[in-house]
Amino acid sequence: MKKILMLVLVAFFALGSGFAQTAESTGKKGNDGIEALTTALNLSKEQVSKVNPIVKESQVKQKELTAKMKAGGDKAALRAEKTRLTAETDKKLKAVLTPEQAVKLDAYRKQAKEASKKKK
Repeated sequence: MKKILMLVLVAFFALGSGFAQTAESTGKKGNDGIEALTTALNLSKEQVSKVNPIVKESQVKQKELTAKMKAGGDKAALRAEKTRLTAETDKKLKAVLTPEQAVKLDAYRKQAKEASKKKK
């Protein structure tokens, strides 16, 4: 009986640790954002090559702002900065996109914002 219990516990912890990997540990988070945009906006290969550095730069800056917020920075000011950064990023993205894709980007952002609110 003890052996079966130990086996079940070992299996439980082994499976649990496999699911505990974060997006950062797998290195997929940044690419997932670009892949999601590529799919949602139906980007061409040329557009992807232009959008990729814009999105990556934005992700780095967003991560820095999040770290400052977690470190006890002025949350209102940092949220305002995140909003400004998103607007700046969207402006850069829209310079690469067609007018139809720009409309899709706005819808994509709105949907992401609503999903974020539901998480809270």
